[in-house]
Amino acid sequence: MSADVDSVRHLYVHVPFCPTICDFCSFEVLERRSGMVAPYLDRVDGELAALADRGDVGVLRSVYLGGGTPSSLRSAEIAALVEAIRRRLGGWEEMTLEVHPSTASADRFEIWRSLGVTRFSIGAQSFDDDVLRWLTRPHDAVANHRAIEWALATGAAVSVDLMTAIPHQDVAADVASASASGVGHVSAYVVTIEEGTPFADARVETDELSELGAIRSAATGLEAAGFERYEVSNWSRSISERCHHNEAYWANSWWAAVGPGASAHLPPLESPRSVELADASSLHPDPRSRGAVAVRTRSGATTAWLSGESPTIEFRTAREAASESILTGLRRTSGVDLVEVAHRWGESIVDVGCTAVRGEVASGRLVVEGSRVSATVMGMEQLDAVTAALLAD
Repeated sequence: MSADVDSVRHLYVHVPFCPTICDFCSFEVLERRSGMVAPYLDRVDGELAALADRGDVGVLRSVYLGGGTPSSLRSAEIAALVEAIRRRLGGWEEMTLEVHPSTASADRFEIWRSLGVTRFSIGAQSFDDDVLRWLTRPHDAVANHRAIEWALATGAAVSVDLMTAIPHQDVAADVASASASGVGHVSAYVVTIEEGTPFADARVETDELSELGAIRSAATGLEAAGFERYEVSNWSRSISERCHHNEAYWANSWWAAVGPGASAHLPPLESPRSVELADASSLHPDPRSRGAVAVRTRSGATTAWLSGESPTIEFRTAREAASESILTGLRRTSGVDLVEVAHRWGESIVDVGCTAVRGEVASGRLVVEGSRVSATVMGMEQLDAVTAALLAD
């Protein structure tokens, strides 16, 4: 087996603090309060130490600093966080920092780059000020453009996040603005209304027809601008500009996680440390890819975690892990190799000759090449239905 199968090579770090909380947000976040960051950094350091003690964490291929708003940390705070990762686990090949445009400045980008950040993910969401106001974002399109310009000036890889299917949004215009900005990666995902958010309380709704139109508009614009789709919601100009950390999720590789709202996917130990092992329904710490997400409402979990409450550890069967490998693998345009899944987990959930696969191929939603199964464009648009058909007992 490969090193990525045998050892943990990826790390997600959850920073729960935000300057403001948007009305659509269902993440585990809270507004920063006096005296909270120092205990957070101490607790993260302890979890990193526990990871180092496991004995199965190899040289890190990727680190992802997500949130919340990790870019809202002060320079000394983020330096302490990065140094703790380096001290406990060593270096990394890729480090992504999520950046909220309202927290950005040219000097801050240079500092982040000097700390070892190799990739910036800019949470623009839209380049239309009316749409940003609807989303209750505390920044405007000018701030988006400035943040992108400053990020590109550091020489790091730069990605832009876009939300789509928003009422009165011109998706094509947003995509054109992102494409023309000079970035090498765009994530375009449909806005979701999650229970417990102000949007849900206000009965904000989206419809499938609008969502499908937004997905198609984004795909058309990004393809025309020279971007290649490599996952349902993610596009890059080249392989080198893909988010390799997120690719580890879709390959169902092992990854570690620290922080109050973080999920991890770890090999089981006889005496598990206090690091969360997500169940099959919540493997993704980044909840923006629709259809494979870990959603946490603002339930006070961060406060409990800061007070010393141990994260939950749950164990999955090999069959559940194999099912998740198929579910996440089909999100990629390269698809999933069913023989590799069976070899890794010792479970054959489906095979290329089964009735379900043949039916999906006949419907035009899947294609098969050898033991590899991948979704067509139509299949990606209807991926929930495709995976449900394949994994039905």
